[in-house]
Amino acid sequence: MSNLGPAMKYYLLQRNISIKQVADETHISKSSLYDFFNGKHELGATNFVCLIQHLNIDFNNVIDEYHDAVDNSERNIDTEYETIKQLETNDLTNYLSGFGIHQTAVVLADFIVQAQHEGELSEKINVIQDVARDLVFDKLDYYTVDELNLFINLISISPNFNYIYGVYLDCERLFSRRDFNAMYRNQSESIQQLLMIRFNMIGLCMKHQSKDLAKKIIRLAQQLKEVIDDMYSVLLLRLMDVIELIISKKEERAKILYDNIFSAMSYFLPATGQFRFEMLFLKSFEQFKQTLE
Repeated sequence: MSNLGPAMKYYLLQRNISIKQVADETHISKSSLYDFFNGKHELGATNFVCLIQHLNIDFNNVIDEYHDAVDNSERNIDTEYETIKQLETNDLTNYLSGFGIHQTAVVLADFIVQAQHEGELSEKINVIQDVARDLVFDKLDYYTVDELNLFINLISISPNFNYIYGVYLDCERLFSRRDFNAMYRNQSESIQQLLMIRFNMIGLCMKHQSKDLAKKIIRLAQQLKEVIDDMYSVLLLRLMDVIELIISKKEERAKILYDNIFSAMSYFLPATGQFRFEMLFLKSFEQFKQTLE
């Protein structure tokens, strides 16, 4: 029996999306969804396509996330945290070298979150950066949610702008490769990942008073306007337009555009999509605005 149903159930639960909510929005019967999510039977092709399109997700990524969760269920995170805390760069590299790229990204991101909570991050930042560069970013063919999460965590905590900017430039080179889109299941997925990375870099540039660089990244993002075909990317691109207006001190126009984005999100995206957009983008945007106040 396929584990796709339980994998999608895990994906939804992680995002506080109820099966009842999905049933109400897709008009697929609750009994069919419950049986599918619990691995009892498969959905019919029409309902399955409807479900995937409604949630706007790539089920290959769902499976990867589920497998990572299974792997993570066997981890003792507290022991892992204490171990990593004691290791310097070479020893930590050796410790993580057998984990694989994606799992290493998960472990390092988890460590950053816990170390921030414990107030013990400052002494390990350089080590985490070096190991992340060596075992994750230098080995990537394409970004998954795991690497994106690690990169965003590093953006939020690293005092070394040059390090983050170097990883970002490598990322841009990766996305500019002629065969890059072939590594994703669809072009929308690759564009959305790139926009998310650019969006977080823009926030970091503003934090470091690098407005000219922020404008350059915004202009790079705006070049994708003609090829984006999903509402998440459209709205995120408009959110970058808001940032450009704020940089140009056109606050009134920025507020009008931001309100329009919020209205469009409520109108064009289903409730599940609205939650996803708020979690991925609007919270980060509110944090960005706080850096300017």
